[in-house]
Amino acid sequence: MVYPGEKPIIEKSRGEIEQKLKGMGDYVKMNYLQRALKSPIDFDTKKFVLLRLAEVYEQSKMYLESGKMMKVAAEINTTFKDKIKDYLKAVDFYVRGGDYTEADRIFAQALALGSDREKMELKTALKNIYYNQAKVYSTANKRNYAKKIYEKMLTMPELNVQEKKDVQGQLMQLYEKLGMIREYYNLKRGLGY
Repeated sequence: MVYPGEKPIIEKSRGEIEQKLKGMGDYVKMNYLQRALKSPIDFDTKKFVLLRLAEVYEQSKMYLESGKMMKVAAEINTTFKDKIKDYLKAVDFYVRGGDYTEADRIFAQALALGSDREKMELKTALKNIYYNQAKVYSTANKRNYAKKIYEKMLTMPELNVQEKKDVQGQLMQLYEKLGMIREYYNLKRGLGY
């Protein structure tokens, strides 16, 4: 028996799918697009469905699900440039979702595809992704989440000396605000204060 929520869609083209999505709520869109992925659709339409589904998940703050969709979209891309772009977007979603291990794994896949110049750009982009998310958490007073990102950033070999000092300074402030006195003084001692 096939339940209505599992039934393949009848629309086959991108235009038909876009038309059908109009007026749907987010959760209905999610269900419809998930069904579309299980339906017999062409390559370009599948790519469109994956990107739209990632977008809908992002709007609902379901970042890990968005990351999964972007990773699949990256894997079916035909050009290295598009693969790298989609992998990097997946990394962004995984960082926003708090899964840094998966973000690092996907970043390694993107890095493997890039030229030397692209690798440098990717490493800079990764630092920015982590730094921007840490700032979002700090602004929202989610200090513990910000602390985790800054601690993660300290393990990144891509940081130069000044960036490392900035991250350590941010960590010291967070340790103090969070009442993590031992970590605060250990870091302070490590910095030579």
